[in-house]
Amino acid sequence: MTGLSWECITQTIPPVMKANFPRLTSIIDCFEIRIEHPKALKARAKSYSNYKKWTTVKYFIVCSPAGNITFLSKGWGGRASDVKIVRESGFISPLYHHPGDQILADRGFTLKDEFALLGASLETPAFTLGRKQLPGKDVEESRMKSKFRIHIERVIGVLKRRFHILDGPVPLCFMKTLRDEMENRDVATIDKIVHTCAALVNMSGSIVFNKNRQGDG
Repeated sequence: MTGLSWECITQTIPPVMKANFPRLTSIIDCFEIRIEHPKALKARAKSYSNYKKWTTVKYFIVCSPAGNITFLSKGWGGRASDVKIVRESGFISPLYHHPGDQILADRGFTLKDEFALLGASLETPAFTLGRKQLPGKDVEESRMKSKFRIHIERVIGVLKRRFHILDGPVPLCFMKTLRDEMENRDVATIDKIVHTCAALVNMSGSIVFNKNRQGDG
């Protein structure tokens, strides 16, 4: 799923964000949806107290500064790292970024070099890197990045609250099967569901602007 044009995104940056990140175009994150355990794993899970309770499918999601979902990957197994999914998604491409663009992310997205090759800047909260505390300037910048990055978490929250099927567990039959592979079916049922839900969220009011009108921003 891809959404708004670069021009539309840059022209609708909320003023409070633009004052701090004048070229902000994307806020990124990943989220997971629970799926049914295969029977073999379900039986094995009862034997291990620390075993992950649910098998999951993971998606990489991007929203604009105004809160519109602008990119959504296909589903990946829950054990795939966020970094791997972003690299394989096709999002790190001149199709989506212009020199000078700013992308907000959590510090776990260690992809600064890849975006830098496009002339874009991946903005993440600062690491302490062995220091007892960050300089005051870094603390304030990290605070602002976290403040605005939370909008992608709110988008994910709205997506799951409005469409309870995404709470899971999703039936295994919605996953891509060996038969799908043999018949060259590119899209799993769960991907169709998630992308349709995202499109419906985009048809509703802006999460960011609605929040600001309520006086919460």
